[in-house]
Amino acid sequence: MTNPLAGLEKTVGKDMLHKIQTSNILCVGAGGIGCELLKDLALSGFRRVQVIDLDTIDVSNLNRQLLFRSKHVGMAKCIVACQVAAEMVPPLSVNEEENDSANGSSNGNSSNLPKVTYQAHHGNVCDTSKFNVPFVKQFDLVLNALDNVEARRRVNRLCLAANIPLIEAGTTGYLGQVTVIHKGSGVACYECKTQETQKVYPICTIRSTPSMPVHTIVWAKELYKLLFHSKVEESMLFEDPASDEPSTYMEGVFQLREQLANSTFDTKTSKQVLQDLYATEIQKQLDMDRYKAAKKTPTCLDLTMLENGMQRSAPTTTTEIWSLEDSVAALAACIQQASQTPKNELLQEFDKDDDLAMRFVTAASNLRSSVFGIEPLQSLYSAKGIAGNIIPAIATTNAICAGLQILQAFKILKQQLLLEQQQKDRAELQLGKTCLYVNCIRNRTRNGLYLTASALEDPNPNCFVCKNAVIPLALNVEEWTLQDFLERIVKKRLGFEEPTLMLQGDFIWEEGDGAEDDYQVNLPKKLTALPCGGIQHGTVLEIDDNSQNLSIQVSVTHQDVWEGDEVPDFPFSVGNMPVKKKEEEKPTSSESASAAAVAKPTDDDDDVVEIIDDDEVTTSGGDRKRPAEDGGKSPPRSKRRRVKK
Repeated sequence: MTNPLAGLEKTVGKDMLHKIQTSNILCVGAGGIGCELLKDLALSGFRRVQVIDLDTIDVSNLNRQLLFRSKHVGMAKCIVACQVAAEMVPPLSVNEEENDSANGSSNGNSSNLPKVTYQAHHGNVCDTSKFNVPFVKQFDLVLNALDNVEARRRVNRLCLAANIPLIEAGTTGYLGQVTVIHKGSGVACYECKTQETQKVYPICTIRSTPSMPVHTIVWAKELYKLLFHSKVEESMLFEDPASDEPSTYMEGVFQLREQLANSTFDTKTSKQVLQDLYATEIQKQLDMDRYKAAKKTPTCLDLTMLENGMQRSAPTTTTEIWSLEDSVAALAACIQQASQTPKNELLQEFDKDDDLAMRFVTAASNLRSSVFGIEPLQSLYSAKGIAGNIIPAIATTNAICAGLQILQAFKILKQQLLLEQQQKDRAELQLGKTCLYVNCIRNRTRNGLYLTASALEDPNPNCFVCKNAVIPLALNVEEWTLQDFLERIVKKRLGFEEPTLMLQGDFIWEEGDGAEDDYQVNLPKKLTALPCGGIQHGTVLEIDDNSQNLSIQVSVTHQDVWEGDEVPDFPFSVGNMPVKKKEEEKPTSSESASAAAVAKPTDDDDDVVEIIDDDEVTTSGGDRKRPAEDGGKSPPRSKRRRVKK
């Protein structure tokens, strides 16, 4: 038998191929890019790979995620992906097997090669009890194929703390990018850049594990399409009745669509569809244990409440949040109105400027949010502000970016091999001049290029994650409580997992292993009323997170007057607020259009839904850290007085 890797061996050399086959690789994410990446890793000869992913396989994944089949629906992505990818690793050649026998090896592998092991971890990479700095340190490099900012920040910080190279990738439609992050090389990290206002969410999250209002709003838009579009299969909620797994709601959907086509309305059918979507389907998924990775376990919609809602009049307010009964009444009223609307006037797809469509989506999303315990519920006015656009995932873009990640991996492993041959320490690894930032663009440049490369960027000096920059924070210290501060700024905005807060060297809040519960008394207090003089204008607050080896300082400025037509409740500003961009001139050539595409990094992959928040304000200054090199635990800090009251 010929060696399937003979071509690769001639290209990179025998020693480099051996390095590839013996390296220990971590892949985070097994979705759109992840499937392509695992396929490429296997076919390139990588034999030791571990995969982290929390999602299960959904029907909507099958047309783009090549490792999955219909029989896998409902199973964990990482488990199936590892099983399939492991079988794709090229077998050993005849010569290697003969050498194996001569050396007395009996495991079917060359005596100096590890056994093919693709290990799955079905869980959330943000789980600090499992995936921490010591865990990451066992790998030669980490490959990211993630679909959300929170997880990307977590992996970014873990790799910086462990000083392990991280290869980042993301796609949005025809656009994609690949870059390398490494602490020791002094290059920019993921959090050195301000996050784009556009956000991308995977379809499997929309369908199975929503956690934010925007997820349920997108789901409601797809429900609108499922009921009113001329082609029912256009909706991502469509389930083929001929599939192996019977649908709980499609029979009712088809009945309702038939009634709409005949301009008739039956309250009983509408009620049954809502019961199927918000109760029967949820219970089915609960029985199959498909929500174990969700942040909150969903609960079925109360049928008594559903019955009461069907008998109510539809709400008319646009600024107040509807009750669940009001939302049911609004949905029923929308369906009835649709049945009475001429078919040529009924919109087939959601339009936020259409009154019927907007009322339908608001009601449907709020019911979905209540099922999954997502807060806050939305008024029609606020839901309209969140509603955005859908951009489909392009499988080819995923494949291109995954291939680019493999090429970057080869470069990193080559540098590691040279250090090993020179008997130098791995800490001396330098990738700044070896690896590149590569963009995949839709419109080719004047030179005919669809891939453009540039040097890795320098760190942002204001990045608190990798440059230990002091973070300026402006807020009204007289209105904010410690609980609001922790939830909205420390955890949500800055991405801390288990924060410890200190004022003048004394603890005022603590989380994580060994944390005391006595600090709960501080949560409802205003910032100015906290111990040690409280948080006042000019206070410098220290925030630590041992789970990420991250320690920062926040310089607080009191501000009670805010500019703008619409000021949100409890406004705050982290870092320097960016100047509002002036309207840019239109590009004068295809090359300038391509350049604009290159300059705009994308964020997520997978089967994606992109939400464009027109009015969202972003803040400048990324997040980044400087970790200790101690296997994930900071040196024991001197014991300080713990202040509880």
